[in-house]
Amino acid sequence: MREYSLARTSNVRKAEELFTYLQKRPKTEMVGLGLIYGPPGLGKSRFARQTAIQNDYIYFRLEATMTAKAFAIKLLERIHQHFGMQSLKVRGTGSEIFSRVTDILENYNDIVIVIDEIDYAFRSQKILGSIRDIVDETLTTVVLVGMTDAKSKLLALDSHYFDRCNFFCEFKPMTKDDIKLLCDEICDVKLTDPLVQHLSVKTKGNIRKLVKSLYSIEDIAKQRNLTTISPEHMTMRN
Repeated sequence: MREYSLARTSNVRKAEELFTYLQKRPKTEMVGLGLIYGPPGLGKSRFARQTAIQNDYIYFRLEATMTAKAFAIKLLERIHQHFGMQSLKVRGTGSEIFSRVTDILENYNDIVIVIDEIDYAFRSQKILGSIRDIVDETLTTVVLVGMTDAKSKLLALDSHYFDRCNFFCEFKPMTKDDIKLLCDEICDVKLTDPLVQHLSVKTKGNIRKLVKSLYSIEDIAKQRNLTTISPEHMTMRN
């Protein structure tokens, strides 16, 4: 099985539109806040990480126990790393540390920050408020990544915050065409259309389940010395 970067599935293409839209917005008139959301196993976090790496964005993953001060410290560290600044021991109150974050960001108009696992922030109004302050006070683009109900939770928590989001991208289960695209990109053996259809039904469009199934399929193909594999060649493993 070959390593893959970002197969341009329908979800990936839509998410790429989000980044393009926010970065091309009239920055002095619109805040650069967007949200990618959807069920687990559809590749949201992989997309977020890979996109950040490929485009030199700042990738930031929230943690379950993170406080507002810990958020400010970690974000400041990420910013220092991004700009190659000298690493310094962070001191001060949460508010003072966060002010250092915005002071740096105010000097740039093309910074993109991707914040994954945003659902953890729904427990902390201070973290959400800090993110809001970033997009309100600077020209930074911030893309949040969360679970299925992230959009509805954001609306329930703060309608004004919700209104600041200028692009919503929902990751949905992969289509059969998406699955075929991914199979072609990462598989060392060729899958027939009936097998692709079988995988579409079996995995319900879930990337995580698909990769596990493909690993099993390739193992069977190697054992039987097959270059093309179909449902007739094998018994699918659960």
